[in-house]
Amino acid sequence: MSSDGIEHADVVIVGSRCAGSAAAVPLARAGRKVVLLDKSRFPSDQLSTHVLVPNGVAELQHMGALPHALALGPTRSRYLGLFIGDDVAVRERFTAVDGIDYGLCIPRTQQDTCLVAAAREAGADVREKCLVEDVVWEDGRAVGVRYRENRTGVKEIRARLVVGADGRRSRIASEVGSWQPYRGSLNGRGFAFRYMDDPQADTVDAETYGVYRLGRATCLTLPSSPRGRLEVVFMAPAEDIPHFQADTERTWAARVAENPMLAERLAGATNPDSLRATAKLSSYYRASTGPGWVLAGDAGHFKDPVVGQGQRDALRHGRLLGEDVRGVLDDPSALDAALRRWERRRDRDTRSTYHWGNRETRSAAPSLLVREAFRTFAGSDTPDASDTFNRIRKVERIIGPTRLGTALVKALATPGADRREVLREVAAEVPIEIGIRAETLRDRFRYAGWAPSERPGWDVGPAPVSRATTLTLDEKSLP
Repeated sequence: MSSDGIEHADVVIVGSRCAGSAAAVPLARAGRKVVLLDKSRFPSDQLSTHVLVPNGVAELQHMGALPHALALGPTRSRYLGLFIGDDVAVRERFTAVDGIDYGLCIPRTQQDTCLVAAAREAGADVREKCLVEDVVWEDGRAVGVRYRENRTGVKEIRARLVVGADGRRSRIASEVGSWQPYRGSLNGRGFAFRYMDDPQADTVDAETYGVYRLGRATCLTLPSSPRGRLEVVFMAPAEDIPHFQADTERTWAARVAENPMLAERLAGATNPDSLRATAKLSSYYRASTGPGWVLAGDAGHFKDPVVGQGQRDALRHGRLLGEDVRGVLDDPSALDAALRRWERRRDRDTRSTYHWGNRETRSAAPSLLVREAFRTFAGSDTPDASDTFNRIRKVERIIGPTRLGTALVKALATPGADRREVLREVAAEVPIEIGIRAETLRDRFRYAGWAPSERPGWDVGPAPVSRATTLTLDEKSLP
């Protein structure tokens, strides 16, 4: 603390969940002074599918949080199951990543506490109940933040780098002028979930992430923590979410009953907890770096939760951020260049799953062509479908022209098939496939054009009102 009451650090991170804690660990291990400010007091809840496949669990291992997570006694899910329509069932074993061959689904009240513990063990200073007011600027560069701790007076902390890891409603994004994304896509579906006791606790289903598609809703069954608990997530049409919220039990029972394979999986489930839901799930990319600042995790990029990639991306790119900048914090020009390289790498890594998520947001029943495409996974010796979730291979490499061609031939040959409808669907999907591949080849940084996978009408809502404008002159002068 300097004589003027201003504290100094190397990095100040706003938000200490996935991306924030993951970034803090390599920085603190390198001897950098890292302060994390979080408005919550842990444990605290967060809307999320809570799911990590092996590549995400490997990130917990990198940052030292995995022992804390396993101490909670979670289910280790080693399989992915796809149950499409009423006649397609595929189960695959996950490919190991860094020696990890299982996924974990741990409620955020437990998981985030593990992440914060790992950050503290690495040497980061994590401060809870800290509400950030605004960003401090000097010659056009972010040099710190002002915040309140436990509703006390305003404090100021100066740092070489300000990291906004504070989620979709990021105050840091608003304060640095990057609230409005440069591209995005409307999600036609909402998100409703609850936990319950798993009625299949002693079967292979209890080690399987299940994806059930029949009608307009997709349902995920995710064995959770502690072992024997199950998270069930409905990705339902957005207009269904108010019904889930207003008449939970009736709506829940009706949606389960619509899918015979899902109803069989959940038969006899007991001890359900309260339902949580939202319909505000537009996907987006924000400009995520600038002079002295960076947006990590959902603050900079968000996609449909059904692909189960949000937490993995936040953990991985949070870690890579810390590794990329820890050696250049003392050189502003080198730091800004490293931040921009980090943003470009994040975009390259997440582009495929962004488009995949956009395609999944269309709340339509799986067509004959879709069912035949998924049927091609059955009987394969390679974990094709699960490798897409595990990011071993990009989805467009697995569901490519050969597989789609096979599905098309089988769909057209199906007795009673509406061949014109099948061909219309192919005609609609081909431009999307071409568009995704063209964007990948061009690899334009912060591409703000339109892609065929994207849907118009998206919105991230109004920016948070600046708290700095509500401070009195006396409060602004407080240390």
